[in-house]
Amino acid sequence: MDSLMGNAALWPLLLAFTVLPALLQCVLLPLCPESPRYLLINCKEESKARSILVMLRGTDEVSEDMQEMKEESQQMMREKKVTIPELFRSPLYRQPIFVAIMMQLSQQLSGINAVFYYSTGIFERAGVPRPVYATIGAGVVNTAFTLVSLFVVERVGRRPLHLAGLMGMAVSAVFLTVAMALLDQLKWMSYVSIGAIFSFVAFFEIGPGPIPWFIVAELFSQGPRPAAIAVAGFSNWSANFLVGMSFPYVEQLCGPYVFIIFTVLLLGFFTFTYFKVPETKGRSFDEITAGFRKSAGPGAGKYSAPEEFNTLRGDDPDL
Repeated sequence: MDSLMGNAALWPLLLAFTVLPALLQCVLLPLCPESPRYLLINCKEESKARSILVMLRGTDEVSEDMQEMKEESQQMMREKKVTIPELFRSPLYRQPIFVAIMMQLSQQLSGINAVFYYSTGIFERAGVPRPVYATIGAGVVNTAFTLVSLFVVERVGRRPLHLAGLMGMAVSAVFLTVAMALLDQLKWMSYVSIGAIFSFVAFFEIGPGPIPWFIVAELFSQGPRPAAIAVAGFSNWSANFLVGMSFPYVEQLCGPYVFIIFTVLLLGFFTFTYFKVPETKGRSFDEITAGFRKSAGPGAGKYSAPEEFNTLRGDDPDL
């Protein structure tokens, strides 16, 4: 038996089980502490913010973090909210929002949801005897390497992990293509396809899975951050919809070579990340913004900046 409740009679009950994680989250949410940034900036409760930060960091040395949040709080008092059109009109925000969009596209156009949505069918075409168990295995790999990413992201940094994830996925996609193309000649290629998909999922969770979601908040200060997150989220879910709807038809057209398309996209995103995406670990908004200005060339500062940015930066001659 390949499933317990995956049939016409019991699938509504299976679908209803999704309420259990939601209830568990509701029960556990009161146990989660407030964000130190929220307590300090929004509630002006410095002592509570410090105590929670000490608990989360596991050390009493949080002075630098507290000072950074205080400086951000002072900036917020002088910084107005930025609208979505202003993100694209202002040269100050244009490069960061382009990076944010490309990071989200690198997540979804990597082909990961083609694997998640249609993994059972992919395993069937690859000749896997019990494809549902291979699909469950892919889910286990997904969960395991999500935990790995959580432990290494602050040590290694965002950019190196994203680069490693993209390249690893590209190599895995090549192995998957070869395995599916040679399956008729070599039956043992079914095991290669399983390994390739597991590797594809693992490398996704190392970099392209988690990093695009939180790097947006590190590229933008409080003023433009809500608009930037909205644009990034729209880009992510639009690409998700595109892949989910088009993959079955593209697979029919390309056959076992469908993942070559994702390989090309992954290599393109790797090149973009290598040349255009800055490392945000341990860097302030000022340092990241200065890096974007430098990469844009000497004429990047010669524009009419938004009023809120002029107010924030004062008479900085570089701007």
